[in-house]
Amino acid sequence: MVRKLLYSSSLLIIFCLNAATAQVTNADFHYLDRMEGNWAMHTKRSTFREIWTRINADSWQGISWRIVGNDSVKQDEMKVLRTSEGIFYTIAAVTDPQNGQPIRFKLRVLKTIGFVAENTGSNYPQKITYRWKDDKHMDAHFEGKQEKTFSEIILQYVKE
Repeated sequence: MVRKLLYSSSLLIIFCLNAATAQVTNADFHYLDRMEGNWAMHTKRSTFREIWTRINADSWQGISWRIVGNDSVKQDEMKVLRTSEGIFYTIAAVTDPQNGQPIRFKLRVLKTIGFVAENTGSNYPQKITYRWKDDKHMDAHFEGKQEKTFSEIILQYVKE
């Protein structure tokens, strides 16, 4: 088990180090095709679900849910948008306090194994990473600092 964690951590470190040198181009947008579908993470008390759909040639839309028994609560709406300025990830709940619009996280890395999106000006998160281990497993990782506390959320999804 320790060896597997060490291997996974090593891959994540390599992935993040590549983030510093990689350039994302609009032509890389097709790598997001692996995101399409219904993804679920089952816990003892609930199920977390993300459903991703391609809207058009330049945008993806995701909806996240938390399901407990027969009750479901919509958690959030996410988008990935290709613009002339680059590719951006947005979360409806993470808004700019001045204009109320979702904050844009610019994709800094976009490869066949996932993407890294960042916005250092965001309150939380500042960094979002989606990683595909294979066609059936996807991790969504949200991290950043809130005041003096570092916070990290990792969702490990299986495609259904």
